[in-house]
Amino acid sequence: MKTLVSALILSASFIGAAQAGELDYPPALSTQSTVTRAQVQQELAAARANGELVSGEEGYAATTFAHAGDKSRAQVQQELAAARAQGLTDSGELDYPPVQG
Repeated sequence: MKTLVSALILSASFIGAAQAGELDYPPALSTQSTVTRAQVQQELAAARANGELVSGEEGYAATTFAHAGDKSRAQVQQELAAARAQGLTDSGELDYPPVQG
């Protein structure tokens, strides 16, 4: 019985000590702004206009897709044919990045 009571007292003291340290966490931060409300609204409008504020369903930034390149389809096909001729497109599981061969 004595061990049970002493265990309860000991555990109660640990709980009290753990809670005492949490009273000042997180520390208070000074949140003094250097911009006005009007400036923030202008920055927000500019970000929306530039497409920088687009967000997806989960609140993450939307994925930006690559724009169409400046090469024509024929140029890309010629580059692919040249790469195949040099053996740069043939690779197996262990050949990364593709090596000439």
